[in-house]
Amino acid sequence: MLDIGFPEFMFIVIIAIIVLGPDKLPEALKTTGKMLGKAKRMWRDATADIRRELELEEMKEEMKKYKEELTKLQQKLEDDTREINKGLTNLDELTAMGNTRNFKDMIK
Repeated sequence: MLDIGFPEFMFIVIIAIIVLGPDKLPEALKTTGKMLGKAKRMWRDATADIRRELELEEMKEEMKKYKEELTKLQQKLEDDTREINKGLTNLDELTAMGNTRNFKDMIK
């Protein structure tokens, strides 16, 4: 997060001791630690939320592809069903024609 070396850290501590005094320094460090912890948690939560949103977007795209494939399969199934029904209708018509003919005349 922060790239602070040992010399920079010591400089900040010395300035803090001069400004706050040795009595208030522990409380100020505790408060600063709490604030940093809270900031870390907020950052982690925000990152997790963004990851979840990205995963949801990917899942939505995948579901859209599956829906398109299912629609195509449904259309093909409807076309095949229509074709089968058409064939059955033709078969029924041929059977009906055969039933109306008098085959006794054909046999001698």
